[in-house]
Amino acid sequence: MKGELVAFPRWQRQLSPEQARPAVDRILATPIPERQDRARDLTDPEALLCLCGLLRDLYETSPALVRQEAEFFYDVLVRSSARSCSFDEREYFLGELAMIAGTACRFLFRRDEAGRWFSRSEANFVLAQNTSANVARLAYQKLALAIEERRLDEVLELAPVWTSNLVHFGLLEDALKCRFLEALASWETGKLAEAVQLFEGIRAEAEKLGKNKQRAQAANNAAMVYALLGEKDKALQRSREALPLFHSLQDFVGIVKLQWGMGNLLRGQGNSKEAIVAYKASLRQAEEIGLRGDVAALHLIIADILLETVSERQAEWEIRAALPIIEEERMVPEGMAALTLLRESLKRRQINRQALRDLHGYFQEPAG
Repeated sequence: MKGELVAFPRWQRQLSPEQARPAVDRILATPIPERQDRARDLTDPEALLCLCGLLRDLYETSPALVRQEAEFFYDVLVRSSARSCSFDEREYFLGELAMIAGTACRFLFRRDEAGRWFSRSEANFVLAQNTSANVARLAYQKLALAIEERRLDEVLELAPVWTSNLVHFGLLEDALKCRFLEALASWETGKLAEAVQLFEGIRAEAEKLGKNKQRAQAANNAAMVYALLGEKDKALQRSREALPLFHSLQDFVGIVKLQWGMGNLLRGQGNSKEAIVAYKASLRQAEEIGLRGDVAALHLIIADILLETVSERQAEWEIRAALPIIEEERMVPEGMAALTLLRESLKRRQINRQALRDLHGYFQEPAG
């Protein structure tokens, strides 16, 4: 297996593999309220196989759409008798759709929702047969959520174990991504030498396997760690390697991260003007693909830099652009105290910079 759904020979298909893609395209082109008359196609195993593959391919470009569609099809399958699937197959697809919905929620900073979807996924996978590999894939997503929630010790302990398990199941791409989480946790806990060694190993292995996405991500993160270690030439080399890879992949989330990271690097070098340019480029890309959490975080980061340059009025505009997004999307509930303090300071026209920093500190760049 290569991380894809496995076709069970006993599936009673109504659609052939050749018919599945046109059927899914027709369904997706139909507004959700008008889809119920297509219930037969909605629960066909071949259609569901095709659908899940399409949704996984859209994480980086349209996570909001992925969340909406995965939740819709999950609900349809829950309410349907799904006569075209056996019980085992039905639970299998429910687990896959729940994992897809949870992953999309991760990208959208909806972490509580992501956790609930991952729990639903696990509850369904354990009822299906021969799904150990899928439980391992789900474990990766749960570890990615753990790193975003700053449970770094958990990641450092479990990521090597799940990497080994994923290799055992032949899921080499997922194993690379799991090693990536270990590298991120090492970075976040100050183990920079270990982190860059892991990133370089991932980059080399990804290049050998022809996995340009993982190669680009590893090169990008290696660049950031090299910058922290003061090795600017290596940082520049890896950044130059990563950017064209992201563009060739049309990995818009990756481009957001790279430009965000370059902003961090430039800011760390004291180049506030160029840092703002990089952050704003990242912000524009995030807006285009609906990453509202990233948009809010970047507005707050830009505001913090503007305060350093005594541009308080511009900083206030950036904060006012971020707050409605945070409130509408109910993001970072653990940051409500900082949010309240910041809102009150805006009323007094004296920005509380500590509250600003505390609030954007709750946002982390999502793991891939």
